[in-house]
Amino acid sequence: MITLWGAVATLVGSIIGAGILGIPFAVAQVGFGIGVVLLIGLTLAMVILNIIFAELTLRTKKDHQMPGYSNMYLGKYASIATLIIDLISGYVTQLAYLVVLGHVLYAVLGMSPTFWSLFMLVFVTAIVFKGIDMIKRFETVLTIFVFLIVFVLVMLSSPHISVLNFVHWDVQHIGIPYGVFMFALAGHTSIPVVRRILKGKEEKFPYVIIAAYIVVFIVYLTFMYLVLGVTGQDTTEVATIGLGNAIGPIMVVMGNVLALFTMTTCYLTNGLAMRRIFQHDYKKSQLQSTISALGVAPILFLLGLRDFIALLGIVGGLLLGAQSALIIFSYWKAQKHGTRKPEFTFGPLRYIGILLLCIFALGAILTLLNQ
Repeated sequence: MITLWGAVATLVGSIIGAGILGIPFAVAQVGFGIGVVLLIGLTLAMVILNIIFAELTLRTKKDHQMPGYSNMYLGKYASIATLIIDLISGYVTQLAYLVVLGHVLYAVLGMSPTFWSLFMLVFVTAIVFKGIDMIKRFETVLTIFVFLIVFVLVMLSSPHISVLNFVHWDVQHIGIPYGVFMFALAGHTSIPVVRRILKGKEEKFPYVIIAAYIVVFIVYLTFMYLVLGVTGQDTTEVATIGLGNAIGPIMVVMGNVLALFTMTTCYLTNGLAMRRIFQHDYKKSQLQSTISALGVAPILFLLGLRDFIALLGIVGGLLLGAQSALIIFSYWKAQKHGTRKPEFTFGPLRYIGILLLCIFALGAILTLLNQ
């Protein structure tokens, strides 16, 4: 049970990150009802996609990140495309973490957002360099704190909720929440990490994924309801800032502590996944891999690329859709040319990948129209 809890905590920690802070603002553009429908639909899509990816990893003897699987099953050019997409997605995602971590620590502790962003860069780099065991322990503790803080947020926010904030309805900008939700729900970069945690219990993989996404769905729905209920159309891009302004100093602290915990866990798992691309797929040393994985985002940060919602939309609506398509194509090939027998199989539902491809293509178009 400890191993299973560690696997669920790792996946939850890798999913709940900077995206949660952008969800309320994005949903405020279209309305709470549309946001709930999108959240349900995309959560189901991500559950299926990650189970597909889990089976893909279990059909392969060697340990890889997605560029390695693409190389095995789709060829050299697909591997290069996957690597480029993964690197751009990873670096832009880390950039989003740096931007918001700086602001949330500044809101609580003062000094300078840039100072705190660079402080967190050093902290995360040190832990990623140490590896998976340290991250697994760290994320388990932080995931528990996330639940405690969400409970406190419910208590503090509930008296301030107005039903009038839920009546807004506008489908014109639906591409904005689509991209943010895709970013906020993506977890496939940590699937190879979860496989290693579940060694000897791989048949439990689908249950871990489903359990993790149930937790994520509850947290996102609760947070979205609380923030929109309190701030409505005045919701800020970084949700906890507007929530704190509306309720008071206690919410400033609690909301931004939640942001700190969720983004730190996600930053750690993202950094480890990026490090393993260089270390396992391209045979770099641990130090070289760590620098390559975490060294680009701060350069972009110092160059002034800091538009939070735009970053989430680009990664979620465009890059993650392309990544997901490559996962599905690799999975179809692995069913015929895999190098080991998986502990579970997606069975007759494998062709649901076609539906997922249609969803991701439509979402990319909507994202482009709303940029």
